[in-house]
Amino acid sequence: MRDFLRANRKDVVLFAVCAGIYLVIWLLWTVIPLAGDRSLADTDAVAAGIPLLGNLPTQSVSKFVVTGALYLLSLIYALVSATSPEERRVFPQLIIIAALTFLGWMALNFWIISGFLNSPSTLLYGGASIVLLLAWGVFLGRGLATIHDPLARFMMRFGLGLALFITIVQLVSVLTPNWRTPTQGIPVLYTMTLNALVGVFIAGFGGNMLWRERRAQVLAAGARRR
Repeated sequence: MRDFLRANRKDVVLFAVCAGIYLVIWLLWTVIPLAGDRSLADTDAVAAGIPLLGNLPTQSVSKFVVTGALYLLSLIYALVSATSPEERRVFPQLIIIAALTFLGWMALNFWIISGFLNSPSTLLYGGASIVLLLAWGVFLGRGLATIHDPLARFMMRFGLGLALFITIVQLVSVLTPNWRTPTQGIPVLYTMTLNALVGVFIAGFGGNMLWRERRAQVLAAGARRR
């Protein structure tokens, strides 16, 4: 059977591998006691000495780690799955869009996290995130005209990764004994509430891009047959 639920089997395997890696990262950070009798997420000043993150409380660092891993694995899945000749021809452009996606949306998440803490640099972080997101939007706009179908497939895969990877983690976290604790439960809930919704929107946008093109092709083919 070449396809599984109308998806290429290789695509399904890549999705499962990336979802599994994300799940392992979450387990290593929030569940498995790597710091003696506690997890890294339960360690005081876990990011001490790291620029920007060093002054954040552990719960906020956990939000950043869980969110950053989600974006990174979702983008890796979207890029590694781009295997068609059409996608390979425009792969450098997809890498640029992926880099801007990671930087822009992680800056936005950091702005939100630091804003909750009334950080004095909130306006600076907000300005940086807006600039990066505007650059991301400009590259997406150019991509709509130049790499339409590869960009649409990239957005669908990236959005599905955002929405489903964190959903899988949330389901697994319910099976762990401390999933309601602030250091374990809140970072996952934050990431799922904000970024899973973003993922659904991005995947839907990419799917709509492909559907309009396919619909036009089907209608044109039907008109020629008549």
